[in-house]
Amino acid sequence: MSFAALQAYALSPSRFGRMENLMTASAEEEVLVTVGETLGSAAGKVVAAAKRTASTLSDEKRKIVRAATKARSSARRVINKTKRKTSKVAKSAKRTAASAKRSVKRVARKMKRR
Repeated sequence: MSFAALQAYALSPSRFGRMENLMTASAEEEVLVTVGETLGSAAGKVVAAAKRTASTLSDEKRKIVRAATKARSSARRVINKTKRKTSKVAKSAKRTAASAKRSVKRVARKMKRR
C-alpha cells in the first residue's frame, strides 16, 4: 500500500465517525474569537501604518497622485487614438473587400455573356 493511500485511510472520516463531532461548540467559538482578534489587530496595525505614512508623505502623496493622474490620462489618450486608428483600418479593409467582391461579380457576369 502506498504512502498516499495510507494517509488517506488514516485521515478518512469513516474512521472517526462524523468530523463535526471532533470539536465542541465552546472550542469552535474560542477558535473563532481568536481568529477574529488576530485579524482585527492586524487590520488595525495596517490602518495605523497607512495613516502614519500618509501624514508624513502628504506633499509626496500629492505629487504621486498628480503623476498617476497624468499617466492615466495619457494612457487613455493613447488607447483612444489606437481605437480610432484601428477602426479606420477596419473600415478601409471592409471597403476594399466589398469593392473586390463587386469587381469579381462584375468580371463573372462579363464571362457569362461571352
